[in-house]
Amino acid sequence: MKKWTIITFLLLAVVVSGCNLPSYGTVSPDQQDDAMATEISRILTGTPVEIEPSATVEVEAEEPTEVPEGTQPEEEITEEVQETEEVIEPTETALPEPTDTPAPTSTPEPTPTATLADTDPVLTLGQPDWVDPMDNGDNWPTGYNEFTTIKFENGYLKLTSKTELDGWRLSWPFLEDFYLEIKLQSSECSGSDHFGLMFRVPASSNANKGYLFGVTCDGRYSLRRWDGQTMFSLVNWTDSDTINTGEEADNTLGVMAKDGDLALYINGEKVKEITDNVYLDGSFGVFVGGTNTEDLTVWVDQIRYWKNP
Repeated sequence: MKKWTIITFLLLAVVVSGCNLPSYGTVSPDQQDDAMATEISRILTGTPVEIEPSATVEVEAEEPTEVPEGTQPEEEITEEVQETEEVIEPTETALPEPTDTPAPTSTPEPTPTATLADTDPVLTLGQPDWVDPMDNGDNWPTGYNEFTTIKFENGYLKLTSKTELDGWRLSWPFLEDFYLEIKLQSSECSGSDHFGLMFRVPASSNANKGYLFGVTCDGRYSLRRWDGQTMFSLVNWTDSDTINTGEEADNTLGVMAKDGDLALYINGEKVKEITDNVYLDGSFGVFVGGTNTEDLTVWVDQIRYWKNP
């Protein structure tokens, strides 16, 4: 409505004041009408018309609240808190039943044993790799042959000589480097009757080679090497106070073998060291030689060894 008011006002101004029209000299009424139409058209198209907006309530936009870096909006924080505040039902943990303190029990007194010599390897070797307490003959060939008879009785291996020659029986383990120990005695023997430990027998199926470390009933020891035909004396029969003599005297013989180095022990004391490289591994066993006593018998209480000492 306001637009048409303005247009009407302009037309009246043009009509009233002829000085506002362009001067084209003498014109006809038709030309005046065309000039007036042109001027009105210029005014309408060349002048922008501002249309006032209708009255509306402007709502000031609320500035967003800045959230400090590293925090979450309130809603997210609330959700996070809700998650962390989730209630977890506790589970019951079974507690051990209280037990009464056991009453002290009496410990039996240990059986007295002989004091070991300071040089006894057993003091430092720990637990042995193999022990035969001679409770049965599982580790030995039992029965008799032309040289010896073997049987097991009352926790002893009993090896009896059938000739004046040395005879032996072997167990099954095959060793290289070791400490080998045998505990033995003879109830009846005299003079040069002898018995002891045979070791490093290279072929147990044909046991005609190896070393023999033994003691006599009158208190001597020796180390010999047998090659199947000849007995070589590596250590001659030598007197030693370390040997227990008399009826049923116990003696413990030990051999420390490392490559060709051989150390001999009697009742824990080192009596000799030698080097011999002829036999470096093999089986072991016990031998007996009844030089003076018919059917000389040696009683073996235990054999044990430690590998690679």
